[in-house]
Amino acid sequence: MLLDYLLFIITFIVSAALAVVGITISYQLYQIHQKPVLQVLLYQQIFVISFYVYGIWGNIALQEILSDLSLPAVLSSKLTVFIPVLGIPFLAVSWFMLLRFSFELNGIKVTKMFPLIFFPGLFVFILLLAVLVDKEIVNIDEGPDRFIIRLIASLNLIIHFIFLAPFVAKKNNKPLTKEVRFVKKHVLIYMAGVLLYSVELFFFNFWGTFSVCISIILLFAVSISIPVIIKLNEKTILLPQNQKNISFSDFCNLYEISKRESEIIMEICTGKSNKDISEKLFITLQTVKDHNYRIYSKLGVKTRGQLTNLVREKTSI
Repeated sequence: MLLDYLLFIITFIVSAALAVVGITISYQLYQIHQKPVLQVLLYQQIFVISFYVYGIWGNIALQEILSDLSLPAVLSSKLTVFIPVLGIPFLAVSWFMLLRFSFELNGIKVTKMFPLIFFPGLFVFILLLAVLVDKEIVNIDEGPDRFIIRLIASLNLIIHFIFLAPFVAKKNNKPLTKEVRFVKKHVLIYMAGVLLYSVELFFFNFWGTFSVCISIILLFAVSISIPVIIKLNEKTILLPQNQKNISFSDFCNLYEISKRESEIIMEICTGKSNKDISEKLFITLQTVKDHNYRIYSKLGVKTRGQLTNLVREKTSI
């Protein structure tokens, strides 16, 4: 029993760390590159992690509480199913965001009809399944918790095959930006992880607590792999050594600097402080700092001095 508690504590710490990494990297990617598709990825990470925390750890905590109570077996069984099912809306939104990420990344327009079809369709399917279980047409003698996990794993796999389709259908996947890419080879790596944890979920308690903990860690690790892969393949654009004295406009285009960011760069190069810039451009001090963070990330610099030197070295200003 003590070993089980120790394994769960270690697993909780590892899964929490993975969750923080996934959401933080997704947030940084969106903050730096300001692409709507990266905002969709951020939302997807938030909702899928929310489901895992609620559906997995909430259920484990509930089972531990119920084990100390003298409740009828039928009631305990219903309660252990009830908690994960309540988390289904989080999972449904994460599935929707995952598909939207795939479609938008591959140039497929997501119409207003898509959510109107996706969410009611999923609701009808779950309602129909509940009726079939209630009428005992679908047998769950293997245990309600195992049935729910295998059902969710199966639906998740179907969603991921739909997610994969646009990447496979396209011959060439264009990068998100000049620096950021998530293409077919990256998707195949991610899908290999999805298939691995799907198999693991079907036999999640084969080796008792140890296999349950491995399943949880694997689930969290694979689920955050999209932003991690994007971050690891992020490239810094470097100008050729002989390409100097280009126009400031070309410099901004090359590094995908926005109009507002270019204005801030100009002010930084004249020696103005963040407060001076905020007053001149009529924006808040925090907004200036946020822009500075994105500018430094895009240009690969860490200080105002490095930024100024780079701009003066490569441009004619």
